[in-house]
Amino acid sequence: MKYVTSFIGAAALAVASYSVDASPVTAGGVTWDPISNGGIAGSFNFQQWYADPSSYTVDINGITRLVDGNAVTPGAGLLSGVGLFDQIFDSRTLLGNIGIPGEFSYCTSCVLTFAFGGLAVSGVSGGSVIFDTTNSWLNIYYQSPVSVFSVTSNSYLNVNGFQSGNLWASLKFDNFWLDGSILGGFVQSTLSVTGGLPGVVSELDRNTGMSDLFLQGSAEFSGIRTGSANGQFASIPEPASIALLGLGLLGLAGTRRFMKK
Repeated sequence: MKYVTSFIGAAALAVASYSVDASPVTAGGVTWDPISNGGIAGSFNFQQWYADPSSYTVDINGITRLVDGNAVTPGAGLLSGVGLFDQIFDSRTLLGNIGIPGEFSYCTSCVLTFAFGGLAVSGVSGGSVIFDTTNSWLNIYYQSPVSVFSVTSNSYLNVNGFQSGNLWASLKFDNFWLDGSILGGFVQSTLSVTGGLPGVVSELDRNTGMSDLFLQGSAEFSGIRTGSANGQFASIPEPASIALLGLGLLGLAGTRRFMKK
């Protein structure tokens, strides 16, 4: 476990060190400055809890959704939550989206929100919690006009608001590692694009046979839910790019752990 997370952490630091390397990319109404591997990076805020499967539904398009923010005892249900992207790379922020002077926007009068779920605790080993990602999902929505401006300790009361607008992208968690306990800690995860708007899929679905994005974040439960927490995400470089960044044999071995399940 430590071996895997060390590799992801090294890749994350490498991608985070990239600078803007090309003209802005626009897809699905959202504009970002690509990092130097041609991908996307940014940050997000979220609230999470463990939900009973009865809190899920599948819409007519086959997309899994949260129908409520009801929570069960931490670890007893499926890790779920809602959130929004507050920044895409360093220069484009949610503040710009809603017209704050001096801030660049990633879209005009809009926001990207998301909901996720289906992550089941399958075991605890030492200081790590192991999750089964078989039925996991994360859906991103393009919302305009903006009705959700922030994530708070009460966001679970507005799961419909976080899932309003047009579906921008759908993803699945390939791996999900939690260093800590069921009540919180530091998470690192890899995800693959499974659907969404064609232009968005074209930009995000960058790798064949391995995950497309990774994310890392931290959160602590207070009772049966967390408050507002934060994390970062970035495109996973191609294996050759990782090797060029100096990860050497660690990168070559660790790449196998990025393979889709």
